[in-house]
Amino acid sequence: MKKRMKYLLFFAVIACLLGLGVISACTQQGDTGTTNDQSTQAGDTQGATTQTVTDDAGRVVTFPAADQLSKIYYTGASGQIFCFSLAPELCAGTGIQFSDTDLQYLPAGTGDLPDLGTVSGGKQLNPEAILAAGIQVIFSVTMSTPGDTDVSDANDLQSQTGVPVVILDGSLDKTADTYRKLGTMLGKQDAAEQLASYSENALQAVSDAVASVPDSEKVTLYYAEGSDGLQTEPVDSSHAEAFALAGAVNVADVAVTSGQGMSPVSLEQVLLWNPDVIIAWDATIRGGASDLIKTDPNWATIKAVQDGKVYTMPNTPFAWCDRPPAANRILGIQWLAHTLYPSYYNIDMVQTTKDFYKLFYHCDLTDDQAKAFLGNSIS
Repeated sequence: MKKRMKYLLFFAVIACLLGLGVISACTQQGDTGTTNDQSTQAGDTQGATTQTVTDDAGRVVTFPAADQLSKIYYTGASGQIFCFSLAPELCAGTGIQFSDTDLQYLPAGTGDLPDLGTVSGGKQLNPEAILAAGIQVIFSVTMSTPGDTDVSDANDLQSQTGVPVVILDGSLDKTADTYRKLGTMLGKQDAAEQLASYSENALQAVSDAVASVPDSEKVTLYYAEGSDGLQTEPVDSSHAEAFALAGAVNVADVAVTSGQGMSPVSLEQVLLWNPDVIIAWDATIRGGASDLIKTDPNWATIKAVQDGKVYTMPNTPFAWCDRPPAANRILGIQWLAHTLYPSYYNIDMVQTTKDFYKLFYHCDLTDDQAKAFLGNSIS
């Protein structure tokens, strides 16, 4: 019996030593050329110094963990709106030139951000400035499903700067998803859920309301762009998406102008279309034709003009319905649906405007400020 116990004790000691050897071998192997940084997939962030995500273009990107991030940037205005509405304190630059009027409705310090450029609107990103600013990750938010050009642009920018670039699908129907993904990556899940839920609920409420409008009550609409009101966006234009979702019948039967849009039309065409409603750019901020359309006798015979239904699209700090195509359109769609179909989508637009500016732009509007934005679209 004693002899058997000795054998058992001997084998137990050997097993322990072998176990220690295995552990030691793993430790030594892990020390060869690796860092101590831990990389994590979304949802497993405790103790990590980096995170790895698969972006909306299928690219695998590694960048600092949420609690390590202090400076982020974006390739265009859409990305800037998404990021600043969620985490303004992390935004390290701007690609948008804000007016003094715009800055009144944006967080303090926005006007002090350095212009690091964009990849759209005829501008270019400044790789040297991005490096000098210490940017840790760049978000490329697209207008639609990411394509090959989006991937090549992101890869090129990442190669030029050494800064990770994450592509996100900025399609209007993906707004909530984009906020939730950003929230996870930036460690802002609670704030992101507020923005995502608001967007989902607003879009669903508008969709349900306009779906109940009989065809006989559908409103025809012309979108008047430019200083003379004679540029527009047909149904197939991405810049007209908000009008379609709000249930408008877009009268512009013209070809889409790629890129920045703004298909040219003649006044004779607009007269023939004879829309029920005209949405126009404002004259003061955007240099549009809203005042001209209401007063020029050449427009006077159009039904929208005769009925007093020429509405100026609010444009501060971002256009409500189109440019840039981001979460700003969530408010514009509600405004359009209420303006076109008040019996079907009957909401308090003053309060809705104040709520949106508070949640998305971090700005407390007064009733008078909200009413000034809404103009003659409210009684």
